[in-house]
Amino acid sequence: MALTDTSHRVFQRGTWPGAVSLRRGWARSEARPWNASHPEAHLRLIRGGSAFLEDCVNRLRDLGAPAILSTPLAMSARKAWEAAGFVPSIDLALLRLSLDRDIPGPDHLVHRDREVSTAELLEIDMAAFASFWQFDGTAIAEALNATAKADLFVIADGAGGCTGYAIVGYGHAISYLQRVAVHPDWQGQGMGRSLIRAAARAAKRSGSKAMLLNTQAENTPAISLYDSEGYVLLPETLAVLRAE
Repeated sequence: MALTDTSHRVFQRGTWPGAVSLRRGWARSEARPWNASHPEAHLRLIRGGSAFLEDCVNRLRDLGAPAILSTPLAMSARKAWEAAGFVPSIDLALLRLSLDRDIPGPDHLVHRDREVSTAELLEIDMAAFASFWQFDGTAIAEALNATAKADLFVIADGAGGCTGYAIVGYGHAISYLQRVAVHPDWQGQGMGRSLIRAAARAAKRSGSKAMLLNTQAENTPAISLYDSEGYVLLPETLAVLRAE
């Protein structure tokens, strides 16, 4: 795909509403629709400052995005975004699990790297989450490729399908629980807990010292589950910022 020179002097690779890469000199970002149901743009800044962010916002508006949402940002990372006109929109809780402890085994049989289609994962995800928080195929691919190595964990339903899944990305010292979803038909049986434990045990075996995750600050049931598994709610929160 050729690069397109825009009126904002931002060069675009890709075609909206698909994923696009935006750059201006050294600065670079990537954007995609938030998900299949919400056309807001999800913008990830790779490098650049507030002026480049403003140009990205203008370009995405020109492309038809009704609003632009940031990736989850710590307080220390928000300055350039706020200077570009972004305001806090969604608060996220950040939780940490120390892996310098025994991790209980899962109560269900959890498969790692089982051959599962993206369509199967999306079916679970769309049933488990409200539309704004649902993954689409692009988001699943991003979660699996956010780190150099990642694993997909699933629990089978005994009929050739899956009841739930988890994605964990491994880092050198810290691993990341990118996603946990259990189909509502199978919730209440401890399958989410089993997926969380399987992910934590794999992260510990990989050499990580801790596991991090984030979830909506008001998602009390999930936070309570993670708390019962040894996760600690960190004082620093994350936020998704928004520009109209």
